[in-house]
Amino acid sequence: YGSSITQGGCASYPGSDYVGLLSQWLDFDYVNLGFSGSGKAELVMQEYLADLDSLVYVLDYDYNAPNAEYLRNTHYPLYLSIRKKNPHTPILFMSKPDFDYDAESAERRAIIFDTYSRAKKDGDNSVWFIDGEKMYGSFEKNACTVDTCHPTNLGFYRMAKTIAPVLENILRNIE
Repeated sequence: YGSSITQGGCASYPGSDYVGLLSQWLDFDYVNLGFSGSGKAELVMQEYLADLDSLVYVLDYDYNAPNAEYLRNTHYPLYLSIRKKNPHTPILFMSKPDFDYDAESAERRAIIFDTYSRAKKDGDNSVWFIDGEKMYGSFEKNACTVDTCHPTNLGFYRMAKTIAPVLENILRNIE
């Protein structure tokens, strides 16, 4: 669940976005609920997501939250909504990868990490966190987006390379 990045906006061909690459590499089917500017974890969407029969949830809607305060007010409640109906389904939290271009990036990442930390503190061992700041790496980082937001194929590839080992571990250990 996420933004236009999750959707694959600006990918040069179908399957070159990070979700498509992961599906190919790890051999799984998926439902892509990436919404360009509109995936904001509204209550109705929280309920919808919680009702899905998912093997894994990947929550990547940081971009669509208009500001850090909005993210703070929706991120943990989204987690709780999913967890209430899906007590053991793995949940992977991700922060956005264009960390350098948003003055609120550190605060936003901290909000997402706080959801993860609170869940772990409460005994939830089915949650993971990926720090978006690390996704593009440092070499030719500027070539990873078309507009400092939407990934190029290189950006999607580097995202997938970062996410793949975590997701592979999650999928391997599902009961």
